[in-house]
Amino acid sequence: MKSARDYAVVNATLLTLAPFAQADGSMPADEAALGIIQNGTVVVRAGRIAAAGTHAECRAALLETKKASGDSFQEFDVQGAIVMPGMIDAHTHALFAGDRVQDFDDIAAGRKPRLGIAYTVEQTRRCTFSQLVAIGDGRLTSMADHGTTTAEVKTGYTLTTAGELDVLKAFAALDALPQVPHVVPTFCGAHALPPEFTDPDAFVDMLISETLPAVAATKIARFADAFCETGFFSVEQCRRFLRACADRGLKLRIHADELQHSGGSVLAAELYCASADHLNFADDRDIAGLVSAGTVAVLCPTTTEYLGLERYAPARELLTAGVPVALATDFNPGTSPCFSLQTVAHLARRRLRMTPTEAIAGVTAVPAASLGLKSEAGSIELSKRADLAVLQIRDYREFGYYYGVNLVSWVTVGT
Repeated sequence: MKSARDYAVVNATLLTLAPFAQADGSMPADEAALGIIQNGTVVVRAGRIAAAGTHAECRAALLETKKASGDSFQEFDVQGAIVMPGMIDAHTHALFAGDRVQDFDDIAAGRKPRLGIAYTVEQTRRCTFSQLVAIGDGRLTSMADHGTTTAEVKTGYTLTTAGELDVLKAFAALDALPQVPHVVPTFCGAHALPPEFTDPDAFVDMLISETLPAVAATKIARFADAFCETGFFSVEQCRRFLRACADRGLKLRIHADELQHSGGSVLAAELYCASADHLNFADDRDIAGLVSAGTVAVLCPTTTEYLGLERYAPARELLTAGVPVALATDFNPGTSPCFSLQTVAHLARRRLRMTPTEAIAGVTAVPAASLGLKSEAGSIELSKRADLAVLQIRDYREFGYYYGVNLVSWVTVGT
């Protein structure tokens, strides 16, 4: 996985995504945006891309790297297979204890789930720090096996100051492990109301006065997030929390308009959030606001499918209006126990009516922009991390066509 070694991938069908990345996501949804290179080569030096292009274009860099590396250099012939940027999952809740199989049984039988987030909070609070790291290691490794090389991961399953700090420190420990994807930590303090609180306003007060200063002091979290939804946190409660987080230097994300039209998209535009996530019930006015704010839409169709919700996010309307669309698993125990962005891409193609190019960009270049990683990941370009996924396909249109299988033959994460 994370590797600073020198090597080359040759005889590849490269999807560089360079045109899409360089155009800030504004390119049309055709194959030109993918930057396809036949008989492509990627030369990697110290975990970074030293050259990418046709074999002839990369020959000098290849010979130079071979000479400098000596016997440690390896060359991998992928025999025409698709090589694309490592996938980037822009919305996950991957660190929790226990599962919610009982809730799945209830959903499948048409009953209201009986456990809910409260059960996950109870189980996660029981974990030691080492147990949290071990759980995260297992989950993130499974995501890597399916092609994910960077994952945004949210707190929000302890809902205490000490617990949120432990989870953030676990994120930092996980990011240092060689076998897991890069971790982008998000402080999702306003995720749910913990059992010891009955008043959401009082809990938000505690988050702002006690938890947030401690979180900011660790300098681990890059983003803050809030669940703006009826039954969770109101627009005003989310506004107070997210503004306080922004004042502490955190960039903003928000769960918006997932279960009904909650006003979260409007708040995302008001606060210039980096992303507005879910958006199943966003309308034309909401979309116009996101365009003006430059906010990325992060859509999670596996959640909609799992819960059997009545509406999927309006991906076509978002794209037509000019909102960049990223795709994410929303991996969590209660509404999307899915590790695979390949599955997400299938649903994006089938349910959201996205093109192959849009789906591929939605798991690479667009989430990179959403997470502030454009200079590091999301495309195969000079000096970026050597985050690569090799797929057992030769036609890019097969990405999202197959489902229920893992097309990734190997994946590598740069440094």
